[in-house]
Amino acid sequence: MSTFTILLMAGFALNAALILLGFVLADRQRRRHIARLHRQKETMSLPVVQHSKSKKRGSARPTNAIERFVAFFERQLDQTSLRIGVNELLIQVGIGLLALYALAVLALGLHPLTALPVAVVLTFGILMSLLNIAQNRYKKAFAAGLPEALDIFARGLRAGRPVTDSMAIVVDNSSGPILHEFSRCRDEVRMGTSLPECLERLSARLPLAEVNFFAVSTALQAETGGNLIETMENLATQLRERRKLRKKARALSSEARASAVILASLPFAVTLLIAVLNGSYLEPLYADPRGRLMAGVALGSIAFGIFVMVRMGKLDV
Repeated sequence: MSTFTILLMAGFALNAALILLGFVLADRQRRRHIARLHRQKETMSLPVVQHSKSKKRGSARPTNAIERFVAFFERQLDQTSLRIGVNELLIQVGIGLLALYALAVLALGLHPLTALPVAVVLTFGILMSLLNIAQNRYKKAFAAGLPEALDIFARGLRAGRPVTDSMAIVVDNSSGPILHEFSRCRDEVRMGTSLPECLERLSARLPLAEVNFFAVSTALQAETGGNLIETMENLATQLRERRKLRKKARALSSEARASAVILASLPFAVTLLIAVLNGSYLEPLYADPRGRLMAGVALGSIAFGIFVMVRMGKLDV
């Protein structure tokens, strides 16, 4: 058996081990969830002091590397609208890693030892990029629907409903991220958590300026006293004005963003045109070592220029 075949089989075995690790973590998460349910049933019959002590013990942070790894992806998934667990995510990542490794070895002809780190980096790079895109969409959808949710919440309070019922009205008349987050806040308030503490957790899950305004204003109102209805209505108005200002700033910077897109795509468009018309003209750029060095420097300069143009065209409102 050749060395290439042995390395290829070793790579497949490593990917299979990663998939098996996903199944193991799935089973461990299921067992931990069942144990947490049993502890909750036991603490329901204990005195209040013992219950608070057990709650503090149960809120300990993960200790080993695997638990921290799982907790990290749980936090990442918690900030998206993807309704999958960490176990399903790890299984899909393992399958994707196996597919990329096979593509790099069989289709691209890379050495198995070289293809393995390339497949790992590409897989986790794609994973983090997709999670980042999903998180940005989730946060934008929540920020867009927050003023209307605050209006509904304030109207429920004005009608004489308690905080829990007002949040239930928001849940009944919302969808998407607003429905998910306010459902969690409603359940936490029903379990005895104060509204400022609940919104502080919401601000930790969604680090947005709008959510921070909501949490800080509610916490100040709870500490110093005041009219919560008026606070919610004023906050909803301010968030709408802030959204209008952001849209206006985006409209004013549209010319700069269009110029940045044209300037960034122009070198690649010219390169593609030359490659179609006269492909041998570009041969020194990838056949000669000096040409490869010049091409790398050029790509780095273009990337730096794109970064500068994006930062210049981005207005923090």
